[in-house]
Amino acid sequence: MKKTIIAAKSDNNAIGIKQTLPWHMPADIKFFLAQIQNGYLLTGRNSYLTPEGLGLFAKRKDVIVVTRQKDYQAANANVVHSVEEAFALAETLGVQQLNILGGAEIYAQTIHLADEMIITEIHAICEGDTFFPEIDLSFWKETKREDHPADEENPHPYSFVWYQPI
Repeated sequence: MKKTIIAAKSDNNAIGIKQTLPWHMPADIKFFLAQIQNGYLLTGRNSYLTPEGLGLFAKRKDVIVVTRQKDYQAANANVVHSVEEAFALAETLGVQQLNILGGAEIYAQTIHLADEMIITEIHAICEGDTFFPEIDLSFWKETKREDHPADEENPHPYSFVWYQPI
């Protein structure tokens, strides 16, 4: 099973503020949706419950939610209580591609377990209360980068960056 972290982060590693994204970047949303067309989605409960999450996950049945709440139930999703349990369930289900969508705790727990990372770098310093872990370049190598300037729809320059473990 291939495990891919997919995230967007600002130059200061912000990924969220007050349960929403700290930016409005339509190009990133389009790119993100294209990346997750295939495979199962793994997310933490807090990310599942964000406005963006509720809109995304309500349309999918191939979702695994990780939570510490033992009695938590999620519509249209499998609920587990650890990343290890999520990986085991995905293996049992025969999942070939597992897309890891955060949030911060899930990223921190999986950053050295993933087979690939696809990161949108938003080239701005954004206010945030949730952050992506530092990318350890002694563990990860950049394999591809697509740089894009700001435009009328996307207020910040951005890059799509692919990483593989060394």
